[in-house]
Amino acid sequence: MLNLSTSWNASSHKSGYTIIEEIKKAGFTAVELSFHISQITLKEILELKEKEDIRINSVHNFCPVPDEYKNIKFTPDYFSLASDDEKQRQKAVKLTLQSIHTTKKTGARALVIHAGRVEMEQKTKELIKLYNKDGKDTEEYIQLIEQIKTERKNKAGKHFKAIIHSLETLLIEADKIDIDLCLENRYYYREIPSLEEFDRIFDHFSNHKHLFYWHDVGHAQVADNLGLASHAEFLKRYGDKMYGIHLHDVTGAKDHQAPGQGKYDFNLLKPYLKKDDIIKVIEVHQPTSTKQLISGASYLKNIGIV
Repeated sequence: MLNLSTSWNASSHKSGYTIIEEIKKAGFTAVELSFHISQITLKEILELKEKEDIRINSVHNFCPVPDEYKNIKFTPDYFSLASDDEKQRQKAVKLTLQSIHTTKKTGARALVIHAGRVEMEQKTKELIKLYNKDGKDTEEYIQLIEQIKTERKNKAGKHFKAIIHSLETLLIEADKIDIDLCLENRYYYREIPSLEEFDRIFDHFSNHKHLFYWHDVGHAQVADNLGLASHAEFLKRYGDKMYGIHLHDVTGAKDHQAPGQGKYDFNLLKPYLKKDDIIKVIEVHQPTSTKQLISGASYLKNIGIV
């Protein structure tokens, strides 16, 4: 079954009813609730879920948007679970605990989590500008990559300790109410976990049954295209712990396109999607049209991804 993230259209609607109506018209009967969902929108979508008009299989932290933040651009990274500012870290934990209970309320199986960031200047966008201009073989590009990697390595320690601390609290609640937490590989290089940090996190929590890996195709491929990490290595190392996957296409450093609209070879995913219970979510953003979305879903079905 293909799910659709409400990140496609939630920002274009003020009503949960119209969000789901448009999603169903595009041919989807199951969704992932994104971080764009307000309290009232969630209530309306849950009403439709109770009527069996829609199925919810996963939820994306933070969901719903707290009322006090509804008039700002609230994102999954607004508060960092890896912050060394204890007040901010605790706020992120509190909101994630609420999202765990939202997940339970919806009947979904999993909560997708952004694990925070190393606090350093955001330089991935600068790297992308150089990539788009002259490619990644210039001296300037190579020097910037080395600078970014060195700075992140030097500053990551306290933030890694913070995410471990946060997860220790979150997993207690996840265990209590039987919800699976899924750490997503990220787009920006300063974000946590890096390719290697996933190993350290899973080793630390090896005795916990509710912590998993969530693979984002676009994020992994952008990292690969930029020369920051290997897409294949993410799959090789963590494919056996993969709980779900965000499916979207990529051209260069531009992701969240409808499958078939970019340059990624989705056939490369097939060895890692053999388990029937992996949650498969198309996660496209505007300006993806309904026609492109429907075409993308058909493309994935035609090549045997679903």
